[in-house]
Amino acid sequence: MHPYFNGDAFEHFSQQVMAALLPALSPERGDSQELRLLLLKKESTLRSTLPAHLTTSSVVLSPDGRQVLLLFHKKIGEWVYPGGHADGDWHLLRSALRECFEETGLERVEVLPPRHIPDPKVAIYCPHLFHRFVIKSNSRDPEHIHFDSVFVFRAHSKKADFDPEESDDLCWVDLEVLQEHSLRQDRSVVGGIDALTARICLSAMQSALGSV
Repeated sequence: MHPYFNGDAFEHFSQQVMAALLPALSPERGDSQELRLLLLKKESTLRSTLPAHLTTSSVVLSPDGRQVLLLFHKKIGEWVYPGGHADGDWHLLRSALRECFEETGLERVEVLPPRHIPDPKVAIYCPHLFHRFVIKSNSRDPEHIHFDSVFVFRAHSKKADFDPEESDDLCWVDLEVLQEHSLRQDRSVVGGIDALTARICLSAMQSALGSV
């Protein structure tokens, strides 16, 4: 286990990761005053923190980098990338890896850090972008905000499986298909894929690879 995966994760994040992450944020990568204030609060990774908290997710590439792994989410009824609540874990990378392994059945992935953060020892802990999602109220929670921190992983094998409690299916989606969906300017869902989901996948890939 890497030493940064032990001890006080918030201290490591606030003292080392934030110094590299904040200067690299941009409007395209989710920069906002609301997000910056959230990143300063230790309780921001708890799902009980309202009206907003941090979540984690990952765009998982096939070994050749030409496909993205998506899951058909039971509740949402759309194809989504793996992710979930951080549940108090300020090692956002660890949280994203945990969600990825639990939801996809993959056994090994390579972490692809953001290219725009020059220090590789820090970049690996930095999400490629943050996206603000409004979560509608339900029987348990009021309407609130997820600031989702998106990482990028490359799978070493396409052998994957889905958690039947959360997903109905999984598929490797060709990059060209995502590019087609990303061109839609509305929030319609076509073939189970939201145009926003496609754009987030492509933006994260571009941050990791330089071009897609």
